[in-house]
Amino acid sequence: MSAEMPEHPNSNPLPSPLAAGAVAKNPRTRRQAMRSRIFWFGAGAGINYLLISTPFKWLKTHTSLPVWEIAACSLAISTIFFFIWNYFINFRTDARKRDALPRYILAVICMWALSSALLTILKRLDIHLSLSLGRFPLDLEIIATQFFLTGLKFFLYHRWVFPLPKESAAAA
Repeated sequence: MSAEMPEHPNSNPLPSPLAAGAVAKNPRTRRQAMRSRIFWFGAGAGINYLLISTPFKWLKTHTSLPVWEIAACSLAISTIFFFIWNYFINFRTDARKRDALPRYILAVICMWALSSALLTILKRLDIHLSLSLGRFPLDLEIIATQFFLTGLKFFLYHRWVFPLPKESAAAA
């Protein structure tokens, strides 16, 4: 087979994050990949916010559940949605899904528990910070919860759940 075979028309136009050498050699491709990642990061953050804040507001208004149960339920909705999306649609690693699944489930449970605990603490402090985008008020406790745990989540998923292959294994 020739190394210069054309790409399949349905293949992903963006290079795999694992093909860093190919991306680094072409600055135009690298810029496109970076713009795409920034766009999807922002879109995911917006969807995540809505998946947490909408159920939280509804449960707070229509039930008499304690804050920790409301936080746990609203974060569970977001967690389940993104678990399904990331595992079945956006899975990008050289590791087999079956090998990564136990680590992924454990990481999801840990991040859900930490997020629920932090959101409960922030809601109980009830600082009354508010910010609105036009007529849409933002729940800053939910935004702060996601902000504070982003670094841990990144490290956990990129270094432990879906680790890159070792340099010696990649060269072989």
